[in-house]
Amino acid sequence: MTSYYKLLLFLAAAARCVTACRFIAYCGNRTVDARKLLLDGENNLLALATSRPLLPALSLSRHYDEAQVPLRNVEKNLDGYGVSWYEEGESFPRRVRSANPIIKDNVSDATFQNLLDGRAVPMLFRTGLDKCIEEPQPPSNEALESRAVFAHVRAASPNSTQKETNSHPFAFHTLTWLHNGHVWGFEKFREALIAKLPKKLLPLVAGDTDSELAGAVFASHLAGFPYRKTYDLVALRAAMLATVANLRERSLRVHETDDSHECPADMPPSSLNFAVSDGRSLVVIRFRSSMSEDPPTLYYRQVEEGVIVASEPSSSDAETLKEWTLLGKNRMLSYSPSTGVHVECVCPHSCDADVSAAAHFSGRSDVHAGFDREVAVSCAAAAVLAFLLGRRWPSAR
Repeated sequence: MTSYYKLLLFLAAAARCVTACRFIAYCGNRTVDARKLLLDGENNLLALATSRPLLPALSLSRHYDEAQVPLRNVEKNLDGYGVSWYEEGESFPRRVRSANPIIKDNVSDATFQNLLDGRAVPMLFRTGLDKCIEEPQPPSNEALESRAVFAHVRAASPNSTQKETNSHPFAFHTLTWLHNGHVWGFEKFREALIAKLPKKLLPLVAGDTDSELAGAVFASHLAGFPYRKTYDLVALRAAMLATVANLRERSLRVHETDDSHECPADMPPSSLNFAVSDGRSLVVIRFRSSMSEDPPTLYYRQVEEGVIVASEPSSSDAETLKEWTLLGKNRMLSYSPSTGVHVECVCPHSCDADVSAAAHFSGRSDVHAGFDREVAVSCAAAAVLAFLLGRRWPSAR
């Protein structure tokens, strides 16, 4: 086999692994203006759907590979969009989702504009332990404001259809769930995964994406679901670790029994950038199962009211970049009004420090002090949490 032919096979296989979306999430102790959150800055939600990615400080990563970057941080995310939020005094999220591009011919989708102005018809997720209930609500006719807002623009996976039920955010009772990435081997273990899910969760899955089923896996690991309306950060973090471990194990089993190796990597590469909230707390993880590759980017910005997490900073302005931090590979961020922002390592063998987005200009990593000690302590805690939660889940065998 010639080197040229091998290269073509490599590129074709890699192309099949291309999948990425972009999102913006806010959670805080005060309401935020959704229009300001989603549209301020030249790199706003509309730009995330159509423009070349803004990825400051990513080149400082020890795993940086310029050829790999566009495979997980794609320019076009026009296969649907969605926005979810929580009204004051309500435990369940409201959503507006669409299979349409959020912007076309430089004009934003009318439903998206109506949403920000309070003129759209949102769906309110209602409580129902054995079925999915969403009810249309009358427009508020007021600008959208909330203590928790989540917006997503989608780039569909190769085998996924473009329809409203596949658009993020997904809802599981009081939880809002987002995903940026791809679960390796999902098509081959999808049915086995569904068979292991508690029956009470199946009616909550309306689409056919790996992202939504990953959310169902998370809910299955969450202590107290679906009987509680809010959850403490210990439960949310533990369920997130157990979800990543569960999906990772299933991908590995597919890899061990499959000789095709559709993705050219040393290990089955999944990108598991997940975000979840109950409207009061937020947990976000940036994870790539390959030891030698970076996940899609996630940046965070601590503000007086809470925290913003986004696939990219809102602006390339040097002063703005000082406010943003690149979440390190295989790191998890958690937030609640009482605890503030906490970031921890989730993998002892491949975990990178957070880096200031402003380091893009200095060419050096501005890492947090005591990072090595933090890695050792937090990874030990993560291993214990994942083990304890994993005992609640039937084996993937």
